[in-house]
Amino acid sequence: MAKCIITKLIDKCKSKTYHHGNLKEELLQEALKIIQEDGVEAVTLQALGNRLGTSRSAIYRHFSSKSDLMDNVMMYGFESFDSLITPIFELKDKDVIERLNLMGKTYMHFAIDNPNLFRMLFGERYKDLREDNCDLNDEDQANGYHSLINLIIEAQEKNIFQKKDDALVITQTVHAMIHGLTILYIDGHIDIKDNIENVYEVLFRTMTQGLKK
Repeated sequence: MAKCIITKLIDKCKSKTYHHGNLKEELLQEALKIIQEDGVEAVTLQALGNRLGTSRSAIYRHFSSKSDLMDNVMMYGFESFDSLITPIFELKDKDVIERLNLMGKTYMHFAIDNPNLFRMLFGERYKDLREDNCDLNDEDQANGYHSLINLIIEAQEKNIFQKKDDALVITQTVHAMIHGLTILYIDGHIDIKDNIENVYEVLFRTMTQGLKK
């Protein structure tokens, strides 16, 4: 559905000539590429230096430690994710249900295209790293999540969704259902490789029918 976000980021700077002015951007992009190819644990300062032909001293000018590097990679990953999700909520030519449906599909395909990055951003294993860098209560740090809350509120105000449940509770429920299907799929726990789109549509239809007035 959507081109791998890591490939997009790499393509974005292919035409740029390397220089120290954009080394930090190059390092973050290369870190995402390593995550895509070999997983999060493969990201090290030495691996980045070897792949880019950059000295450790040059890297240390941007990242004081591996922990600092991973903090930046986490934030960079969330920015990449939000850049896909947030604009969907601003598509005023589409109604609430259409935008919610497109959001869910984009969320799922982001994970399918970038499974290792998705696990880093949303998986239990990297919970501490995520909580250090993304506060769900901070709209600037969790823009996509707050956009979803606002979309649910819009659906309630337009009498599309029932109002008996709090918008935050509905948001958490919607997220849980779409995230659950996504994780089951990318971790291979359900055999729906050739039928994921149909399964998603049934899940979405069941979910929204339950929320309607």
